[in-house]
Amino acid sequence: MAKIMELISMFAGIIPLIVTLINQFETPGFGPEKKQAILDVIEGLYDGLGITAMTKEKVLGISGTLIDIIVAFYNAIGWFKKSNPTPTS
Repeated sequence: MAKIMELISMFAGIIPLIVTLINQFETPGFGPEKKQAILDVIEGLYDGLGITAMTKEKVLGISGTLIDIIVAFYNAIGWFKKSNPTPTS
């Protein structure tokens, strides 16, 4: 039961962090690079916090899926606008 509570607590903290990072890193284009930057932050936090309830690979995999879901939601509601990252002449 303690491990389940630790997992719930961990993801209760990671989800708002992911949302905040998505909003902070948002610029038109460069989706894969932004996703990797967010995953790098989460990986650094994982290493720094000494999380033991789940492997780093699982945390990063779930976080990557959450990023995709949140960004897809933002795109669906029009929060983010898709655009070309380089200006056209």
